[in-house]
Amino acid sequence: MSSDAAISPREVRRSFALNVFNGAAFELAEKLIDPPLVLTWFVSQLTGSNLLIGLVATLADAGWFLPQMFVSAPIQRMERKMPAYTLAAVIRTLAWIALAVGVWLVDDPTTLLVAFFVLYTTARMSGGLAGLSFFDVTAKTIPVQRRGSLFALRQFLGGVAGLSAGWVIRVVLGHPQLPFPHGHAVLFGLYCAIMIPALGAFIAIREPAGPARRERATLGTQFRRAGALLRADRVYRRYMASRLVLGLTGIALPFYAIYAKNALGAPEWMVGVYVFTRVAAQLLANLPWGWLSDRYGNRRVMKYVHIGNSVTLLIALGLIALVSGLQVEGSWLPYLALPLFLLNGAVTPAQVLVGSNFLLELVPENDRPLYLGLSNTLMGSVVLVSALSGLLVDLFDFAGLFVVGLVLSVVGYALTRGLPEPREASS
Repeated sequence: MSSDAAISPREVRRSFALNVFNGAAFELAEKLIDPPLVLTWFVSQLTGSNLLIGLVATLADAGWFLPQMFVSAPIQRMERKMPAYTLAAVIRTLAWIALAVGVWLVDDPTTLLVAFFVLYTTARMSGGLAGLSFFDVTAKTIPVQRRGSLFALRQFLGGVAGLSAGWVIRVVLGHPQLPFPHGHAVLFGLYCAIMIPALGAFIAIREPAGPARRERATLGTQFRRAGALLRADRVYRRYMASRLVLGLTGIALPFYAIYAKNALGAPEWMVGVYVFTRVAAQLLANLPWGWLSDRYGNRRVMKYVHIGNSVTLLIALGLIALVSGLQVEGSWLPYLALPLFLLNGAVTPAQVLVGSNFLLELVPENDRPLYLGLSNTLMGSVVLVSALSGLLVDLFDFAGLFVVGLVLSVVGYALTRGLPEPREASS
């Protein structure tokens, strides 16, 4: 990959610090509304539809991924991408503020459910509109040898702050003066209060001008270019196959808490305990993943992610067999699900590395927005398919869903074994 625009060491340090603050603050904010746990639980209180419950975590990822191919053409024509990020940040902020106010004021479950999905989708899609700009600015301002540490520190410091999120969630959702849905409205308001300075920090990065395509490209042209990339780049095809399978493996995550609620009798405040466990594991694993990425490359990281997901799903299946075999009741049963959140939290930081750092090393600078847009739109399409996880639960119960996730994880590991390590090829 050709070198990015050179900036001074002092400016690199400034950009690094602002980028880390942006990520750390967002990590904290996201823990307060944790889509697979908090938001999924929130929707489960409004509807018994497993399809809609499964859609919550799906929208969290699909909203980020899907728009990026559609905005890749205008982004490629911009020497500086920060204006696009700023516009998306404004839309995102307004949607979340409206959601917090709406959840506080609206009591009717149907109206609340519709309002939630409309505003939540808007907020997530606007985040997706900013995605290409975020990665391009990051690539231009942070040297490749420091990107593993950058993303690890973003998550590590966010995890340190996020340890308090589990306690906050437990207190807010269990407070007698904050009956449903007011407790969730408070969490959404806290999310906004943290998100706004996080967005401002990234906007404050001084982005240098970079290469831009001068010719105008229609959406059809972009898709034809994307098709040509897929046909010509064998390594990229295999990387995307492994990453798409990794995305599908996530179908099980939103239903770990729902299983704990339905089968183990977990109360609402237990969500805070699960969030704390997940964040603590993420915190402990963060820096080791960053070190592994910087030292040995991201192919190894990707292999270990698939292994970690496989082990988590095996434990989930073992838990189902254990609980159904014992047929006992007790307030201690919800704690049996803790290993699922512990292991999932441990592999989460690595998923960020294989979804960003690995791709940035694989693609050329001039076509980076197109590669990123194609990759993330493909991911969004696959993530949308994972919304059908709720139907799998309806048809085959939780065990069937976890078996499907396990098979996908094994396939993903096999695909990753055939990938090269970009740093070895360029050395």
